[in-house]
Amino acid sequence: MSKRTTITDEILQQCKELASTGLTNKQIALAINISAITLSKNRKLVKSIQDGKLELAKTITKSILANLDENQDRLFIAKRLNLFSPQINIKKATTAKEALENLSTAIKQFGDGEINESQLRTLEATTNSFIKGFEVLEIEERLKKLEEVLEDEDHKK
Repeated sequence: MSKRTTITDEILQQCKELASTGLTNKQIALAINISAITLSKNRKLVKSIQDGKLELAKTITKSILANLDENQDRLFIAKRLNLFSPQINIKKATTAKEALENLSTAIKQFGDGEINESQLRTLEATTNSFIKGFEVLEIEERLKKLEEVLEDEDHKK
């Protein structure tokens, strides 16, 4: 039987600090002696790691921009580097409703400046495809049920 890990504020801070040094999730899990599965499924741990990676991204971006020559276009370089894309905080969608909730979350994040337009458009296209596929499956299931009902009625006659 596996030992259940209690996630403390100390562990959360440690995760954030380790992520801010550039360690991978696997390396962080090993360093704090928890399973990679726990690390990837616990929302508080995931948030701490995201915060740490965001700190790292800001530090590296500042360093790169600070070391550019005066003649270099800083905005162009910053856009081109795009070393760290902000993460969209969504969950795995298994229903059309969840997909729409994810899209709503992404729209809010875009409005708050947490994600860029490209990320929003990508999620929007993915969500639309998911919902369309879900609708097709639902229509197929309904059609199959109707065909079964009609077939039963034909047999009764």
